[in-house]
Amino acid sequence: MAEEKKTAAPQVAQKGTGGRKTVDKWKKKKWFTVLASRTFDKKVLGETPAEKPKNLMGRTMTTTLDNLTGQRAKREYTLTFKVNDIQGQTASTRISMFAINRGALGRTIRRRNSKAALVETIAVAGGEAKTTIVVVTDRKATRDQERGIRALIKQEYANLKGKDFEDLVKELLMGEFSNELFKKASKICLVKRVIVAKSVFTEAK
Repeated sequence: MAEEKKTAAPQVAQKGTGGRKTVDKWKKKKWFTVLASRTFDKKVLGETPAEKPKNLMGRTMTTTLDNLTGQRAKREYTLTFKVNDIQGQTASTRISMFAINRGALGRTIRRRNSKAALVETIAVAGGEAKTTIVVVTDRKATRDQERGIRALIKQEYANLKGKDFEDLVKELLMGEFSNELFKKASKICLVKRVIVAKSVFTEAK
């Protein structure tokens, strides 16, 4: 079930000084249905209260990828959605970031493996995307091999420059990016797994 952030706690009406009652703001709030982005066919993430629609703008909700895709193997990933539009009692969102569970990442890396990781930022529509990509080798890699793999990651990720962040996320998590990187990196060193560990969208100011 999606987890909601920034949900205000209920305020109980109390008598103030002079015998006047404070306003119970909770009673003024309405419930809005929050939908996932177009990448996930606008599936319902949950509901959230707000006194006015404008107060929802920028609010975030999180859920795991398996809740959206029905694929249990995707449970390692958590996605964060940010409200960017409200129509009536419905709030639409865009993906603002995703990240893999740190425990899942740790279980993949063992002493006999090497990890070639790169944190790289590219321009995307309306801002930039900062992404962490990890290639875990099947055995200890040499420094030259690690450098070669990092250069390859940088090159492959740069090919995604200019995309909409929604399309970038779709390619990184459900497209052929990891498979293609796996094939090319395997020509440098035996590879165990390619992990796109995290990606964060920052809107241009």
